[in-house]
Amino acid sequence: MVDGPAPAPWRGIDELAALVGAYCWLEQRIFAITGAWATRHPSGVEGAGADADALGGSGLPELRVWCAATSQRHAALAARWAERLPVRAGVDRDALIAAPAGPLAAGLDELASETDLCRGVTALVQGLLPGLDAIYGAHRRTASPVREGSVLEVLAGAHREVAAEIRGGRSLIEGFGAAHPGPDGHANFAEFFERLLNGTRVFPAVRTS
Repeated sequence: MVDGPAPAPWRGIDELAALVGAYCWLEQRIFAITGAWATRHPSGVEGAGADADALGGSGLPELRVWCAATSQRHAALAARWAERLPVRAGVDRDALIAAPAGPLAAGLDELASETDLCRGVTALVQGLLPGLDAIYGAHRRTASPVREGSVLEVLAGAHREVAAEIRGGRSLIEGFGAAHPGPDGHANFAEFFERLLNGTRVFPAVRTS
């Protein structure tokens, strides 16, 4: 007898709501981080009047443009996830959009404080975005088309957009030709963010490195 595919795990409405709320929170953080990188003055002051092409001495106009476009896409993804949150009596939808328990929130705060634009983009395209894409892929492979049809629609679109961002960002940072060590001297951003994402139990476990 040939075994068929493993059945999709059952996600109750509360479990799915917590997962979608965490997705929405993470997309909002990526929107805010990349938006700040796109506009920050080299001195640390954001807004108009920034007349240099570098952030921390390592950025270029192309990286700023990539960050601005990435920020807009993740704002749109966050809005799409917010639309998928449950509408039920006694459920505060806004309260579902919160940092999940685990190390990810602190790791993203560290990423947000990065002053070297090239290093920040490297962390995104080598670590955080591939990890996010892997999480979305794991969810997509196990989601029930009947119970999670609207969620599958967002997951498919998110995969296309995030994969394109990774390709575009990597093509930009390859032009710099310099190594950018990970946090705490870690040389591999993929492993660093894999630990953070897998330590956030609401997400499906993934391996990207």
